[in-house]
Amino acid sequence: MPFVGTWVTETAYAVLFFMALTLVFVVPFISHQYSRYGRFEGWPAVVSAAMVLYGCALVAFTLFPFPDFAGDYCDAHANVNHWQLNPFQSFLDLADYAASNGLLTTLTSNVLLQVVMNVVLFVPLGFFLAYRGRRSFGATVLIGLAISLLIELTQGTGLWGLAPCPYRLADVDDLLTNTAGALLGWFIGRAAIRFLPDPTPVKRSDVDPPGPTRQTVGFFLDIYTYLLFDVVVIITLGLLGFDLLEQPGWPIVLPATVSLVMFVLIPRLRRDRAGPGIAGVHLAVVHANTASTPATLTALVVRWLIVWLPAAVVGVWWLAVCLVVDGLTTWRSSDHRPLTLRLARTRQVTLESMDGANRSETREPTP
Repeated sequence: MPFVGTWVTETAYAVLFFMALTLVFVVPFISHQYSRYGRFEGWPAVVSAAMVLYGCALVAFTLFPFPDFAGDYCDAHANVNHWQLNPFQSFLDLADYAASNGLLTTLTSNVLLQVVMNVVLFVPLGFFLAYRGRRSFGATVLIGLAISLLIELTQGTGLWGLAPCPYRLADVDDLLTNTAGALLGWFIGRAAIRFLPDPTPVKRSDVDPPGPTRQTVGFFLDIYTYLLFDVVVIITLGLLGFDLLEQPGWPIVLPATVSLVMFVLIPRLRRDRAGPGIAGVHLAVVHANTASTPATLTALVVRWLIVWLPAAVVGVWWLAVCLVVDGLTTWRSSDHRPLTLRLARTRQVTLESMDGANRSETREPTP
């Protein structure tokens, strides 16, 4: 069915949108969790990640895909009314369809699927409000209604005028079905409180050596950030009329320069000596033999020569190799040190551990 195909397409948009939000939301969120609770792992981390993915999916399902505004879409739909303000019209249309086509046909029709999906789309919202947020029934009604209203206004106004013309229908009945979905999710969430673990992490000190997963995630986020900034620079220069990829040597010079700034120059100015991904998981890069001495400029350059410069020369596949090798050596070694950090004579410790080591070294001895 074409309708189902559209929902599948929008799921792909949701995944892509989730990836794009890594820098602007996910990394700061994870960093805040480590800062506040000293951890981001286990069931609380799973619930938090699910909430982020759901938020991205909600945006993708309600805003994507965009039509081809460059064509004659707006002119062809100039006479289309994008506001459906008659309450219960969707249900009347569903009843008329059932009367004309029978119950079995209606159960597999797009008319019913549209209503059902509007309910299902907000079930996770109600679930998270009850289970993670511990919100009341009344608060869930208001929050679900407010978010649904915001979505409908965004659709009816064509992204508040940012799009050349509206391309989605703002339906007053969606307020009812969306809110009903949130309430259904609230009841499920309240029931889940009884048999699922508490999704709120308990605060603890963050001084233990970081585990393999945390270090690998930090390196992955470093790679993701590096690739994203490369793309942003190329697109920005292209919009300014400068085709960087057509210039001799620039396909190597650009990523080498970006990585040098991101993983050598900026970390050298930071007390944790970390790139954006490592900093996002609240780790610091220090000398191999002490937790209080930040990595030297030489150590940062050595790791840049091992990881980032070869990636600029031979391609991004080198980063995949480094990620796998570092991940394996982190898991297999007794001290959980990635290979590239060993070669640079450095290791990773938690920020709290580094701060504690610094405090203990500067504390005056007790007489």
